[in-house]
Amino acid sequence: MDRKLRLGKFPFLNCVPIYYGLETGKIKCKEEFHLISAPPTNLNNLLKKAKLDISPISSIAYVDIVNECLILPELSISAKGKVKSVVLFSRVPIEELDGCPVFVTKQSATSVALLKLILKKEFGIKPIYKKGEIIKFNGTVIAGLAIGDAALNLRAKRIYPYQLDLSEIWQKWTGLPFVFSFFVVRKTFWEMHRRKIINIWQALLASKKWGLSHLNIIATLYKHLDNPIAYWQCLNYDLSSLHLESLRLFFYHLKEMEEIVTIPEIKLMEI
Repeated sequence: MDRKLRLGKFPFLNCVPIYYGLETGKIKCKEEFHLISAPPTNLNNLLKKAKLDISPISSIAYVDIVNECLILPELSISAKGKVKSVVLFSRVPIEELDGCPVFVTKQSATSVALLKLILKKEFGIKPIYKKGEIIKFNGTVIAGLAIGDAALNLRAKRIYPYQLDLSEIWQKWTGLPFVFSFFVVRKTFWEMHRRKIINIWQALLASKKWGLSHLNIIATLYKHLDNPIAYWQCLNYDLSSLHLESLRLFFYHLKEMEEIVTIPEIKLMEI
């Protein structure tokens, strides 16, 4: 193989602590790689089409590629409680959204599925879901789901008086962290290039460790944002047995709601 390994990345603030050390050379990697930055739904499609080798993916996307990929240990984008960047914004109390139009982002299928689950199970309501980015409407719609930097910006503007942090609700409901995304490698690539994958995986872990230990340094690049360190500290980047339990529970509820057909088997890359 003479081409560079293709590594995916979400273009959101939540990914910065994992990638900063690797991208800036603070952490050295034994393998050359080509970084491809795109929203979750785009990376999910690229991975499915074998145009990526390693990438974070939306948790729900794993259902469609479970037979083609393995999960990298110890890496995720999760939250134990409030996450701040996956939020339902509303001009009316959440309970009053039954039958109302609610706009949902096209960028993350996992967040949309979690929203539907929470509104049905916890609030007993069923809005009319429409595709669209709420931030583009400048506060003129009743409600909508925003993720990533768009959600952080809307929180800061305080246009919508009612805000539902989906991760916070999940944690209160289940007692578990919520796993928004995790890293996978395509099986065929793993079988042919195990050493390369292990080297990249180890570099990502080292970069994560460096990033979380130097948030004050990284934050100087984001002075235009309101306290990015506080946001990063809401996140969790591990993939423990509790995270895997949470994933299985999430898939169980989605199957129960007929959002997915089968519950995928959790398959970790064996080091």
